[in-house]
Amino acid sequence: MATSNFSETLRVQALRRAGREALVGDDRRWTYAELDADVDRHAAALLAAGITAADMVGVLGRNTATYVIELLAVSRIGAVVVPLNWRLHAAEQSYVVGQAGITCLLYDDDFRDDAAHLKANTGLRVVIANGQDAIPDAARLGTLLDAQPPGVRVDDAEKGPDDIHRLLYTSGTTARPKGVVHTCGNLVANHRAQILELELTQDDRILISAPLFHVSGLEAPGLAIFVAGATMVLTPTFQAEDIARIAVEERITGMVLAAQILFGILDLDPRPDLGALRYLLFAGVAPSVRRRVKSVLPHVRTVDTFGMTELCNGVCYMDAAHEESKLGALGAPFPGVHIRIVDEGFKEVPPGVEGEIIVRGDKISPGYWNDDEANERSRRDGWFLTGDVGRMDEDGYLWFVDRHADLIKSGGENIAGAEVERVIAQHPQVAEVAVIGVPDEKWDEVPKAFVILHESAAVTPEDIQRHCLDNLAKYKVPKYVSVVGSLPRNDSGKVLKTKLRAQEGAS
Repeated sequence: MATSNFSETLRVQALRRAGREALVGDDRRWTYAELDADVDRHAAALLAAGITAADMVGVLGRNTATYVIELLAVSRIGAVVVPLNWRLHAAEQSYVVGQAGITCLLYDDDFRDDAAHLKANTGLRVVIANGQDAIPDAARLGTLLDAQPPGVRVDDAEKGPDDIHRLLYTSGTTARPKGVVHTCGNLVANHRAQILELELTQDDRILISAPLFHVSGLEAPGLAIFVAGATMVLTPTFQAEDIARIAVEERITGMVLAAQILFGILDLDPRPDLGALRYLLFAGVAPSVRRRVKSVLPHVRTVDTFGMTELCNGVCYMDAAHEESKLGALGAPFPGVHIRIVDEGFKEVPPGVEGEIIVRGDKISPGYWNDDEANERSRRDGWFLTGDVGRMDEDGYLWFVDRHADLIKSGGENIAGAEVERVIAQHPQVAEVAVIGVPDEKWDEVPKAFVILHESAAVTPEDIQRHCLDNLAKYKVPKYVSVVGSLPRNDSGKVLKTKLRAQEGAS
């Protein structure tokens, strides 16, 4: 009997498209039949290691075929997968492991030190090394796989649409990462929308360069590639030259790219032959970027979107028929998704009037993991409150106006100003701090910290940055630190970040 377990998709494809190419990565290629069989072997190995359907399983690794197979194997046995952000500091990862209740960890050799830290500082029960560099008391995946009999088969665990498939952690706009719940039903709804909106077929070859711990790597279109019977091509690199080379060699038909990587590809000399490319997906780029892409690649559909982890990726894509006439818009809502623009009283406003973007639908996360306060703050009458400002036009197309003030978007990553402030405030010489995003030509935005020191303190901006490096992922460390005597405030004493942003020329 069919359930909502995503891994069942492979069973179907292994029958219908047994010999078609499903996955390319790790210098190897898998047909659908081979991929399904490998997922069975990995699932059996996880069970042999003592992992059960009751476990939360963390996966720490780059974009490799092994990583994808592990995600599918965890799904097959019915456990909840928690992709871990390898860019985070070990202290941040420890918080995520504890908050999620992760009991088992799979890690790549590159992250041995992180795994050792997590094993020593959290309640991990099972640790499995994907390579040869195993920490003490960790099992080796290769050994577990070798012990499985030929043709081993593991039945897909039964799952309903409301059962949890995974947790994805996002900094959002608070001082601590939040675990976003994605249900099995969320995946079904998103994959249906991805196939419909991107017109995916079994002939598509989609390049995944966005990290697989991020919703854009997993779900844009991500796992929907397998539902369509298409081919997923993986790359762990973010370099424009490598992505362009793979796109040419593999005849890639679609991919998600950050603006800075896209610019790098367009500037290559000689320019790569991207004749097979059918669409490019990106979020929130200026109309000038889309015009430049069209001038160089007139045959390519430029797909803008509005999405968040909480929305299981995008909730609207710009369709090909209107990408010129609606230049600057983000598209119309997916089927099954409802978008409204409301005023401060939660009343829907007329077309053309700006307000907060709120969303509901079958692909929207049911909430944050073990965070009642965040859930209460972000949801009302069945709607998810994005905190972003936009407007709808007369035709029902969404236009983005502004984002939540404290969310810094840097090179495709979200940085919570409050999180950076929390770390800086822990420095013994810091009396007060405010962090905002300031414009940056390469990364769109970077963090800047305004710091008030205790009297007689002798601390340099470099000291503050070093302190951040000891506690935060590198990309979250403020690029600029200004030591100031005071911060602008309102009558109640709240720091006015709007004034700080105005003086820095930030939006």
